Amino acid sequence: MAHLSRRGAMKKLAAFTAAGAFCDLRSRGGSNGEARTAMTVTVRLNDTIGTIKPTIYSHFAEHIGGVIYDGIWVGPQSKVDNIDGIRRRLIEHVRRLGRVVVRWPGGCFADKYHWRDGIGPRDKRPRRFGRWKEVTEPNQFGTHEFMHFCRLCGVEPYFAANVGTGSAEEFQQWVEYCNAPAGTTSLAEERGKNGDEKPFAVRYWGVGNESWGCGGKFTPEDYCREYRKFTEWVPGYGVPLYLIAAGPDGNNTEWTQRFFKKWTDFARAPLRGWAPHYYCGTTGHALKFNDDQWYEMLAKANRMERLIVDQWAALGEFDREHKVKLVIDEWGCWHPPGTEINREHLFEQMGCLRDALAAALTLDIFNRHADKVDMANIAQLVNNLHSLFLADGDRFVATPTFYIYEMYKPHHGAKAVKIDVQAPEATFRAGGQEYKLFRVAGSASVREKALTLTLVHTHVREPAEISVRLCDGKADRVQQTVLTHDKLNAHNTFEEPNVVTPKTIEGKANGETIRCVLPPASVVRLDVWLG
Repeated sequence: MAHLSRRGAMKKLAAFTAAGAFCDLRSRGGSNGEARTAMTVTVRLNDTIGTIKPTIYSHFAEHIGGVIYDGIWVGPQSKVDNIDGIRRRLIEHVRRLGRVVVRWPGGCFADKYHWRDGIGPRDKRPRRFGRWKEVTEPNQFGTHEFMHFCRLCGVEPYFAANVGTGSAEEFQQWVEYCNAPAGTTSLAEERGKNGDEKPFAVRYWGVGNESWGCGGKFTPEDYCREYRKFTEWVPGYGVPLYLIAAGPDGNNTEWTQRFFKKWTDFARAPLRGWAPHYYCGTTGHALKFNDDQWYEMLAKANRMERLIVDQWAALGEFDREHKVKLVIDEWGCWHPPGTEINREHLFEQMGCLRDALAAALTLDIFNRHADKVDMANIAQLVNNLHSLFLADGDRFVATPTFYIYEMYKPHHGAKAVKIDVQAPEATFRAGGQEYKLFRVAGSASVREKALTLTLVHTHVREPAEISVRLCDGKADRVQQTVLTHDKLNAHNTFEEPNVVTPKTIEGKANGETIRCVLPPASVVRLDVWLG
């Protein structure tokens, strides 16, 4: 756990900030008078990539460990503050994330889940053998509870259907149960008797999950055959369905090519989204790491860019018009056990500043490829892996990653524009070899006269002086929001919930150029009002 304190560098930053974070700092040296490298970010305001869909900022909630039970669902009779059994503080925080999507009920759980187990009176629902750690699934949280959660939070549902152990008919009937107009079919009437007369109008449907693994261990060709069968006839009821096929494990272009070769052999099945999964893994521990492991973790997260580029090219071999978009519906850091707050919360981990930067650089990658990525779902929402929230009983806290999502919210629905970054690289060692990682990267978007520029600064010690140059525009006013800490493993706890939170300061603009200082190990958002 060496080298986690950087108080000297942070004191240096505080001095810069006190002098005015956006003043011209070119004549200033470091605290010991050392020379510092100037870096530039050029924002090309008229070079548009595409619209950043809010769905890029989406989430995932699986029946595993403490995600549903004790995370989302506490039950109507719980002493934990709730709305109809759903944790109130979670609802309040998810509302702050915008009109995003939540994927449910899995994950691997989806390919063992039969949706009829989760409807009707809760005291009469069957208890089933669970998929994870051989625990019992009580089915207290089913289709209606999930839809109620989505409505309370102001998010949109994404259902993952059971291909591994289910049938095409079961899937089609679930769509009918959710979307058929009131009174038109027996399933619509059953939905009304269960408390929801109006249809749910669910658009997003995943046809299986990780079909190369826990979703059935199919070959690409066998899965394509199943996908065709499941989507041959799916009732729409006026809802434009967005059907998503399970993509490969990581950047496996062979899986993609073999699936789409089979897909194009005969009549193409309806298909809108292709869903690769990518977990950047860990470097050994969620909170105990050295400087090299800090950089290595971020370098692993940065491989998402290559995945998007390669998968997009593989899709283009069979879909030249690129009607099928990428849906990265599972991604994030995955650390080993040891930091979970509750031993019953399977795959729970403590999220720290390093995880926040991994999330930020990934979201910037999605923004830079807004023309390719339709949706992305970090895994998972609460009490599992790269989560935004931790909850246990009546205790609740937002992780640093939550604040990244809140900081990046101004990108939603804006037009992504290209940026060019000129900055030196950071060097680190892993496995006895030397590697390099970008020192500064980010993304930019424009909405009317507002520019949002988000930047990730990876260096663990030195601040970075940045000149932001605006092409085809001038700045009238600038504001800077910063998320950082003087400890690389800083994290929020139930007892200290505000250790890692963003801070906002006013800045100074000078026409076409903005000068600012990025703290070590930080995420910075610049809000620029254009003249």
